[in-house]
Amino acid sequence: MTVRSQDQEENSGNLAVTGRNERLVREYFKAVWNEGDLYVFDTDLVSGEYVLHAQSNDQYTVEELRNVWSDWHRTFPDLSNEIRDLITTDDRVVVRYRFSGTHEAEIMGIPQTGKTIETAGIVILRLKDGQIAETYAMDDVLGLRQQLGENS
Repeated sequence: MTVRSQDQEENSGNLAVTGRNERLVREYFKAVWNEGDLYVFDTDLVSGEYVLHAQSNDQYTVEELRNVWSDWHRTFPDLSNEIRDLITTDDRVVVRYRFSGTHEAEIMGIPQTGKTIETAGIVILRLKDGQIAETYAMDDVLGLRQQLGENS
């Protein structure tokens, strides 16, 4: 017979929650960020109230993100977002990632260059009731623009 203290019970519950949160975010990253599977937005993985906050202070709803992600996957058909670090808590997951892809269509007013680019970013995802409810994104947009040949 194993006897557990209240602290051990709480830590065990926290580990289950953080493990679940990690699995949810990895699944979301794989589907949306890498495979362009935007149907994930129609599943229980993502809250119906989901919103993404960009560093530009723009906010994107699920419907707006469908267009944004479609554009990114069209522009960078070999798009890859590799998770480099992942930190979980009971209601947050922080991901540091490396973005790479070949620029095959216009984006941000920059015409196709055919260049292979690589940048990095960090996102903080808030989870509620086992769903991704909110994301805060910090991306190296300046580095991306510079690699695509914009001189600003």
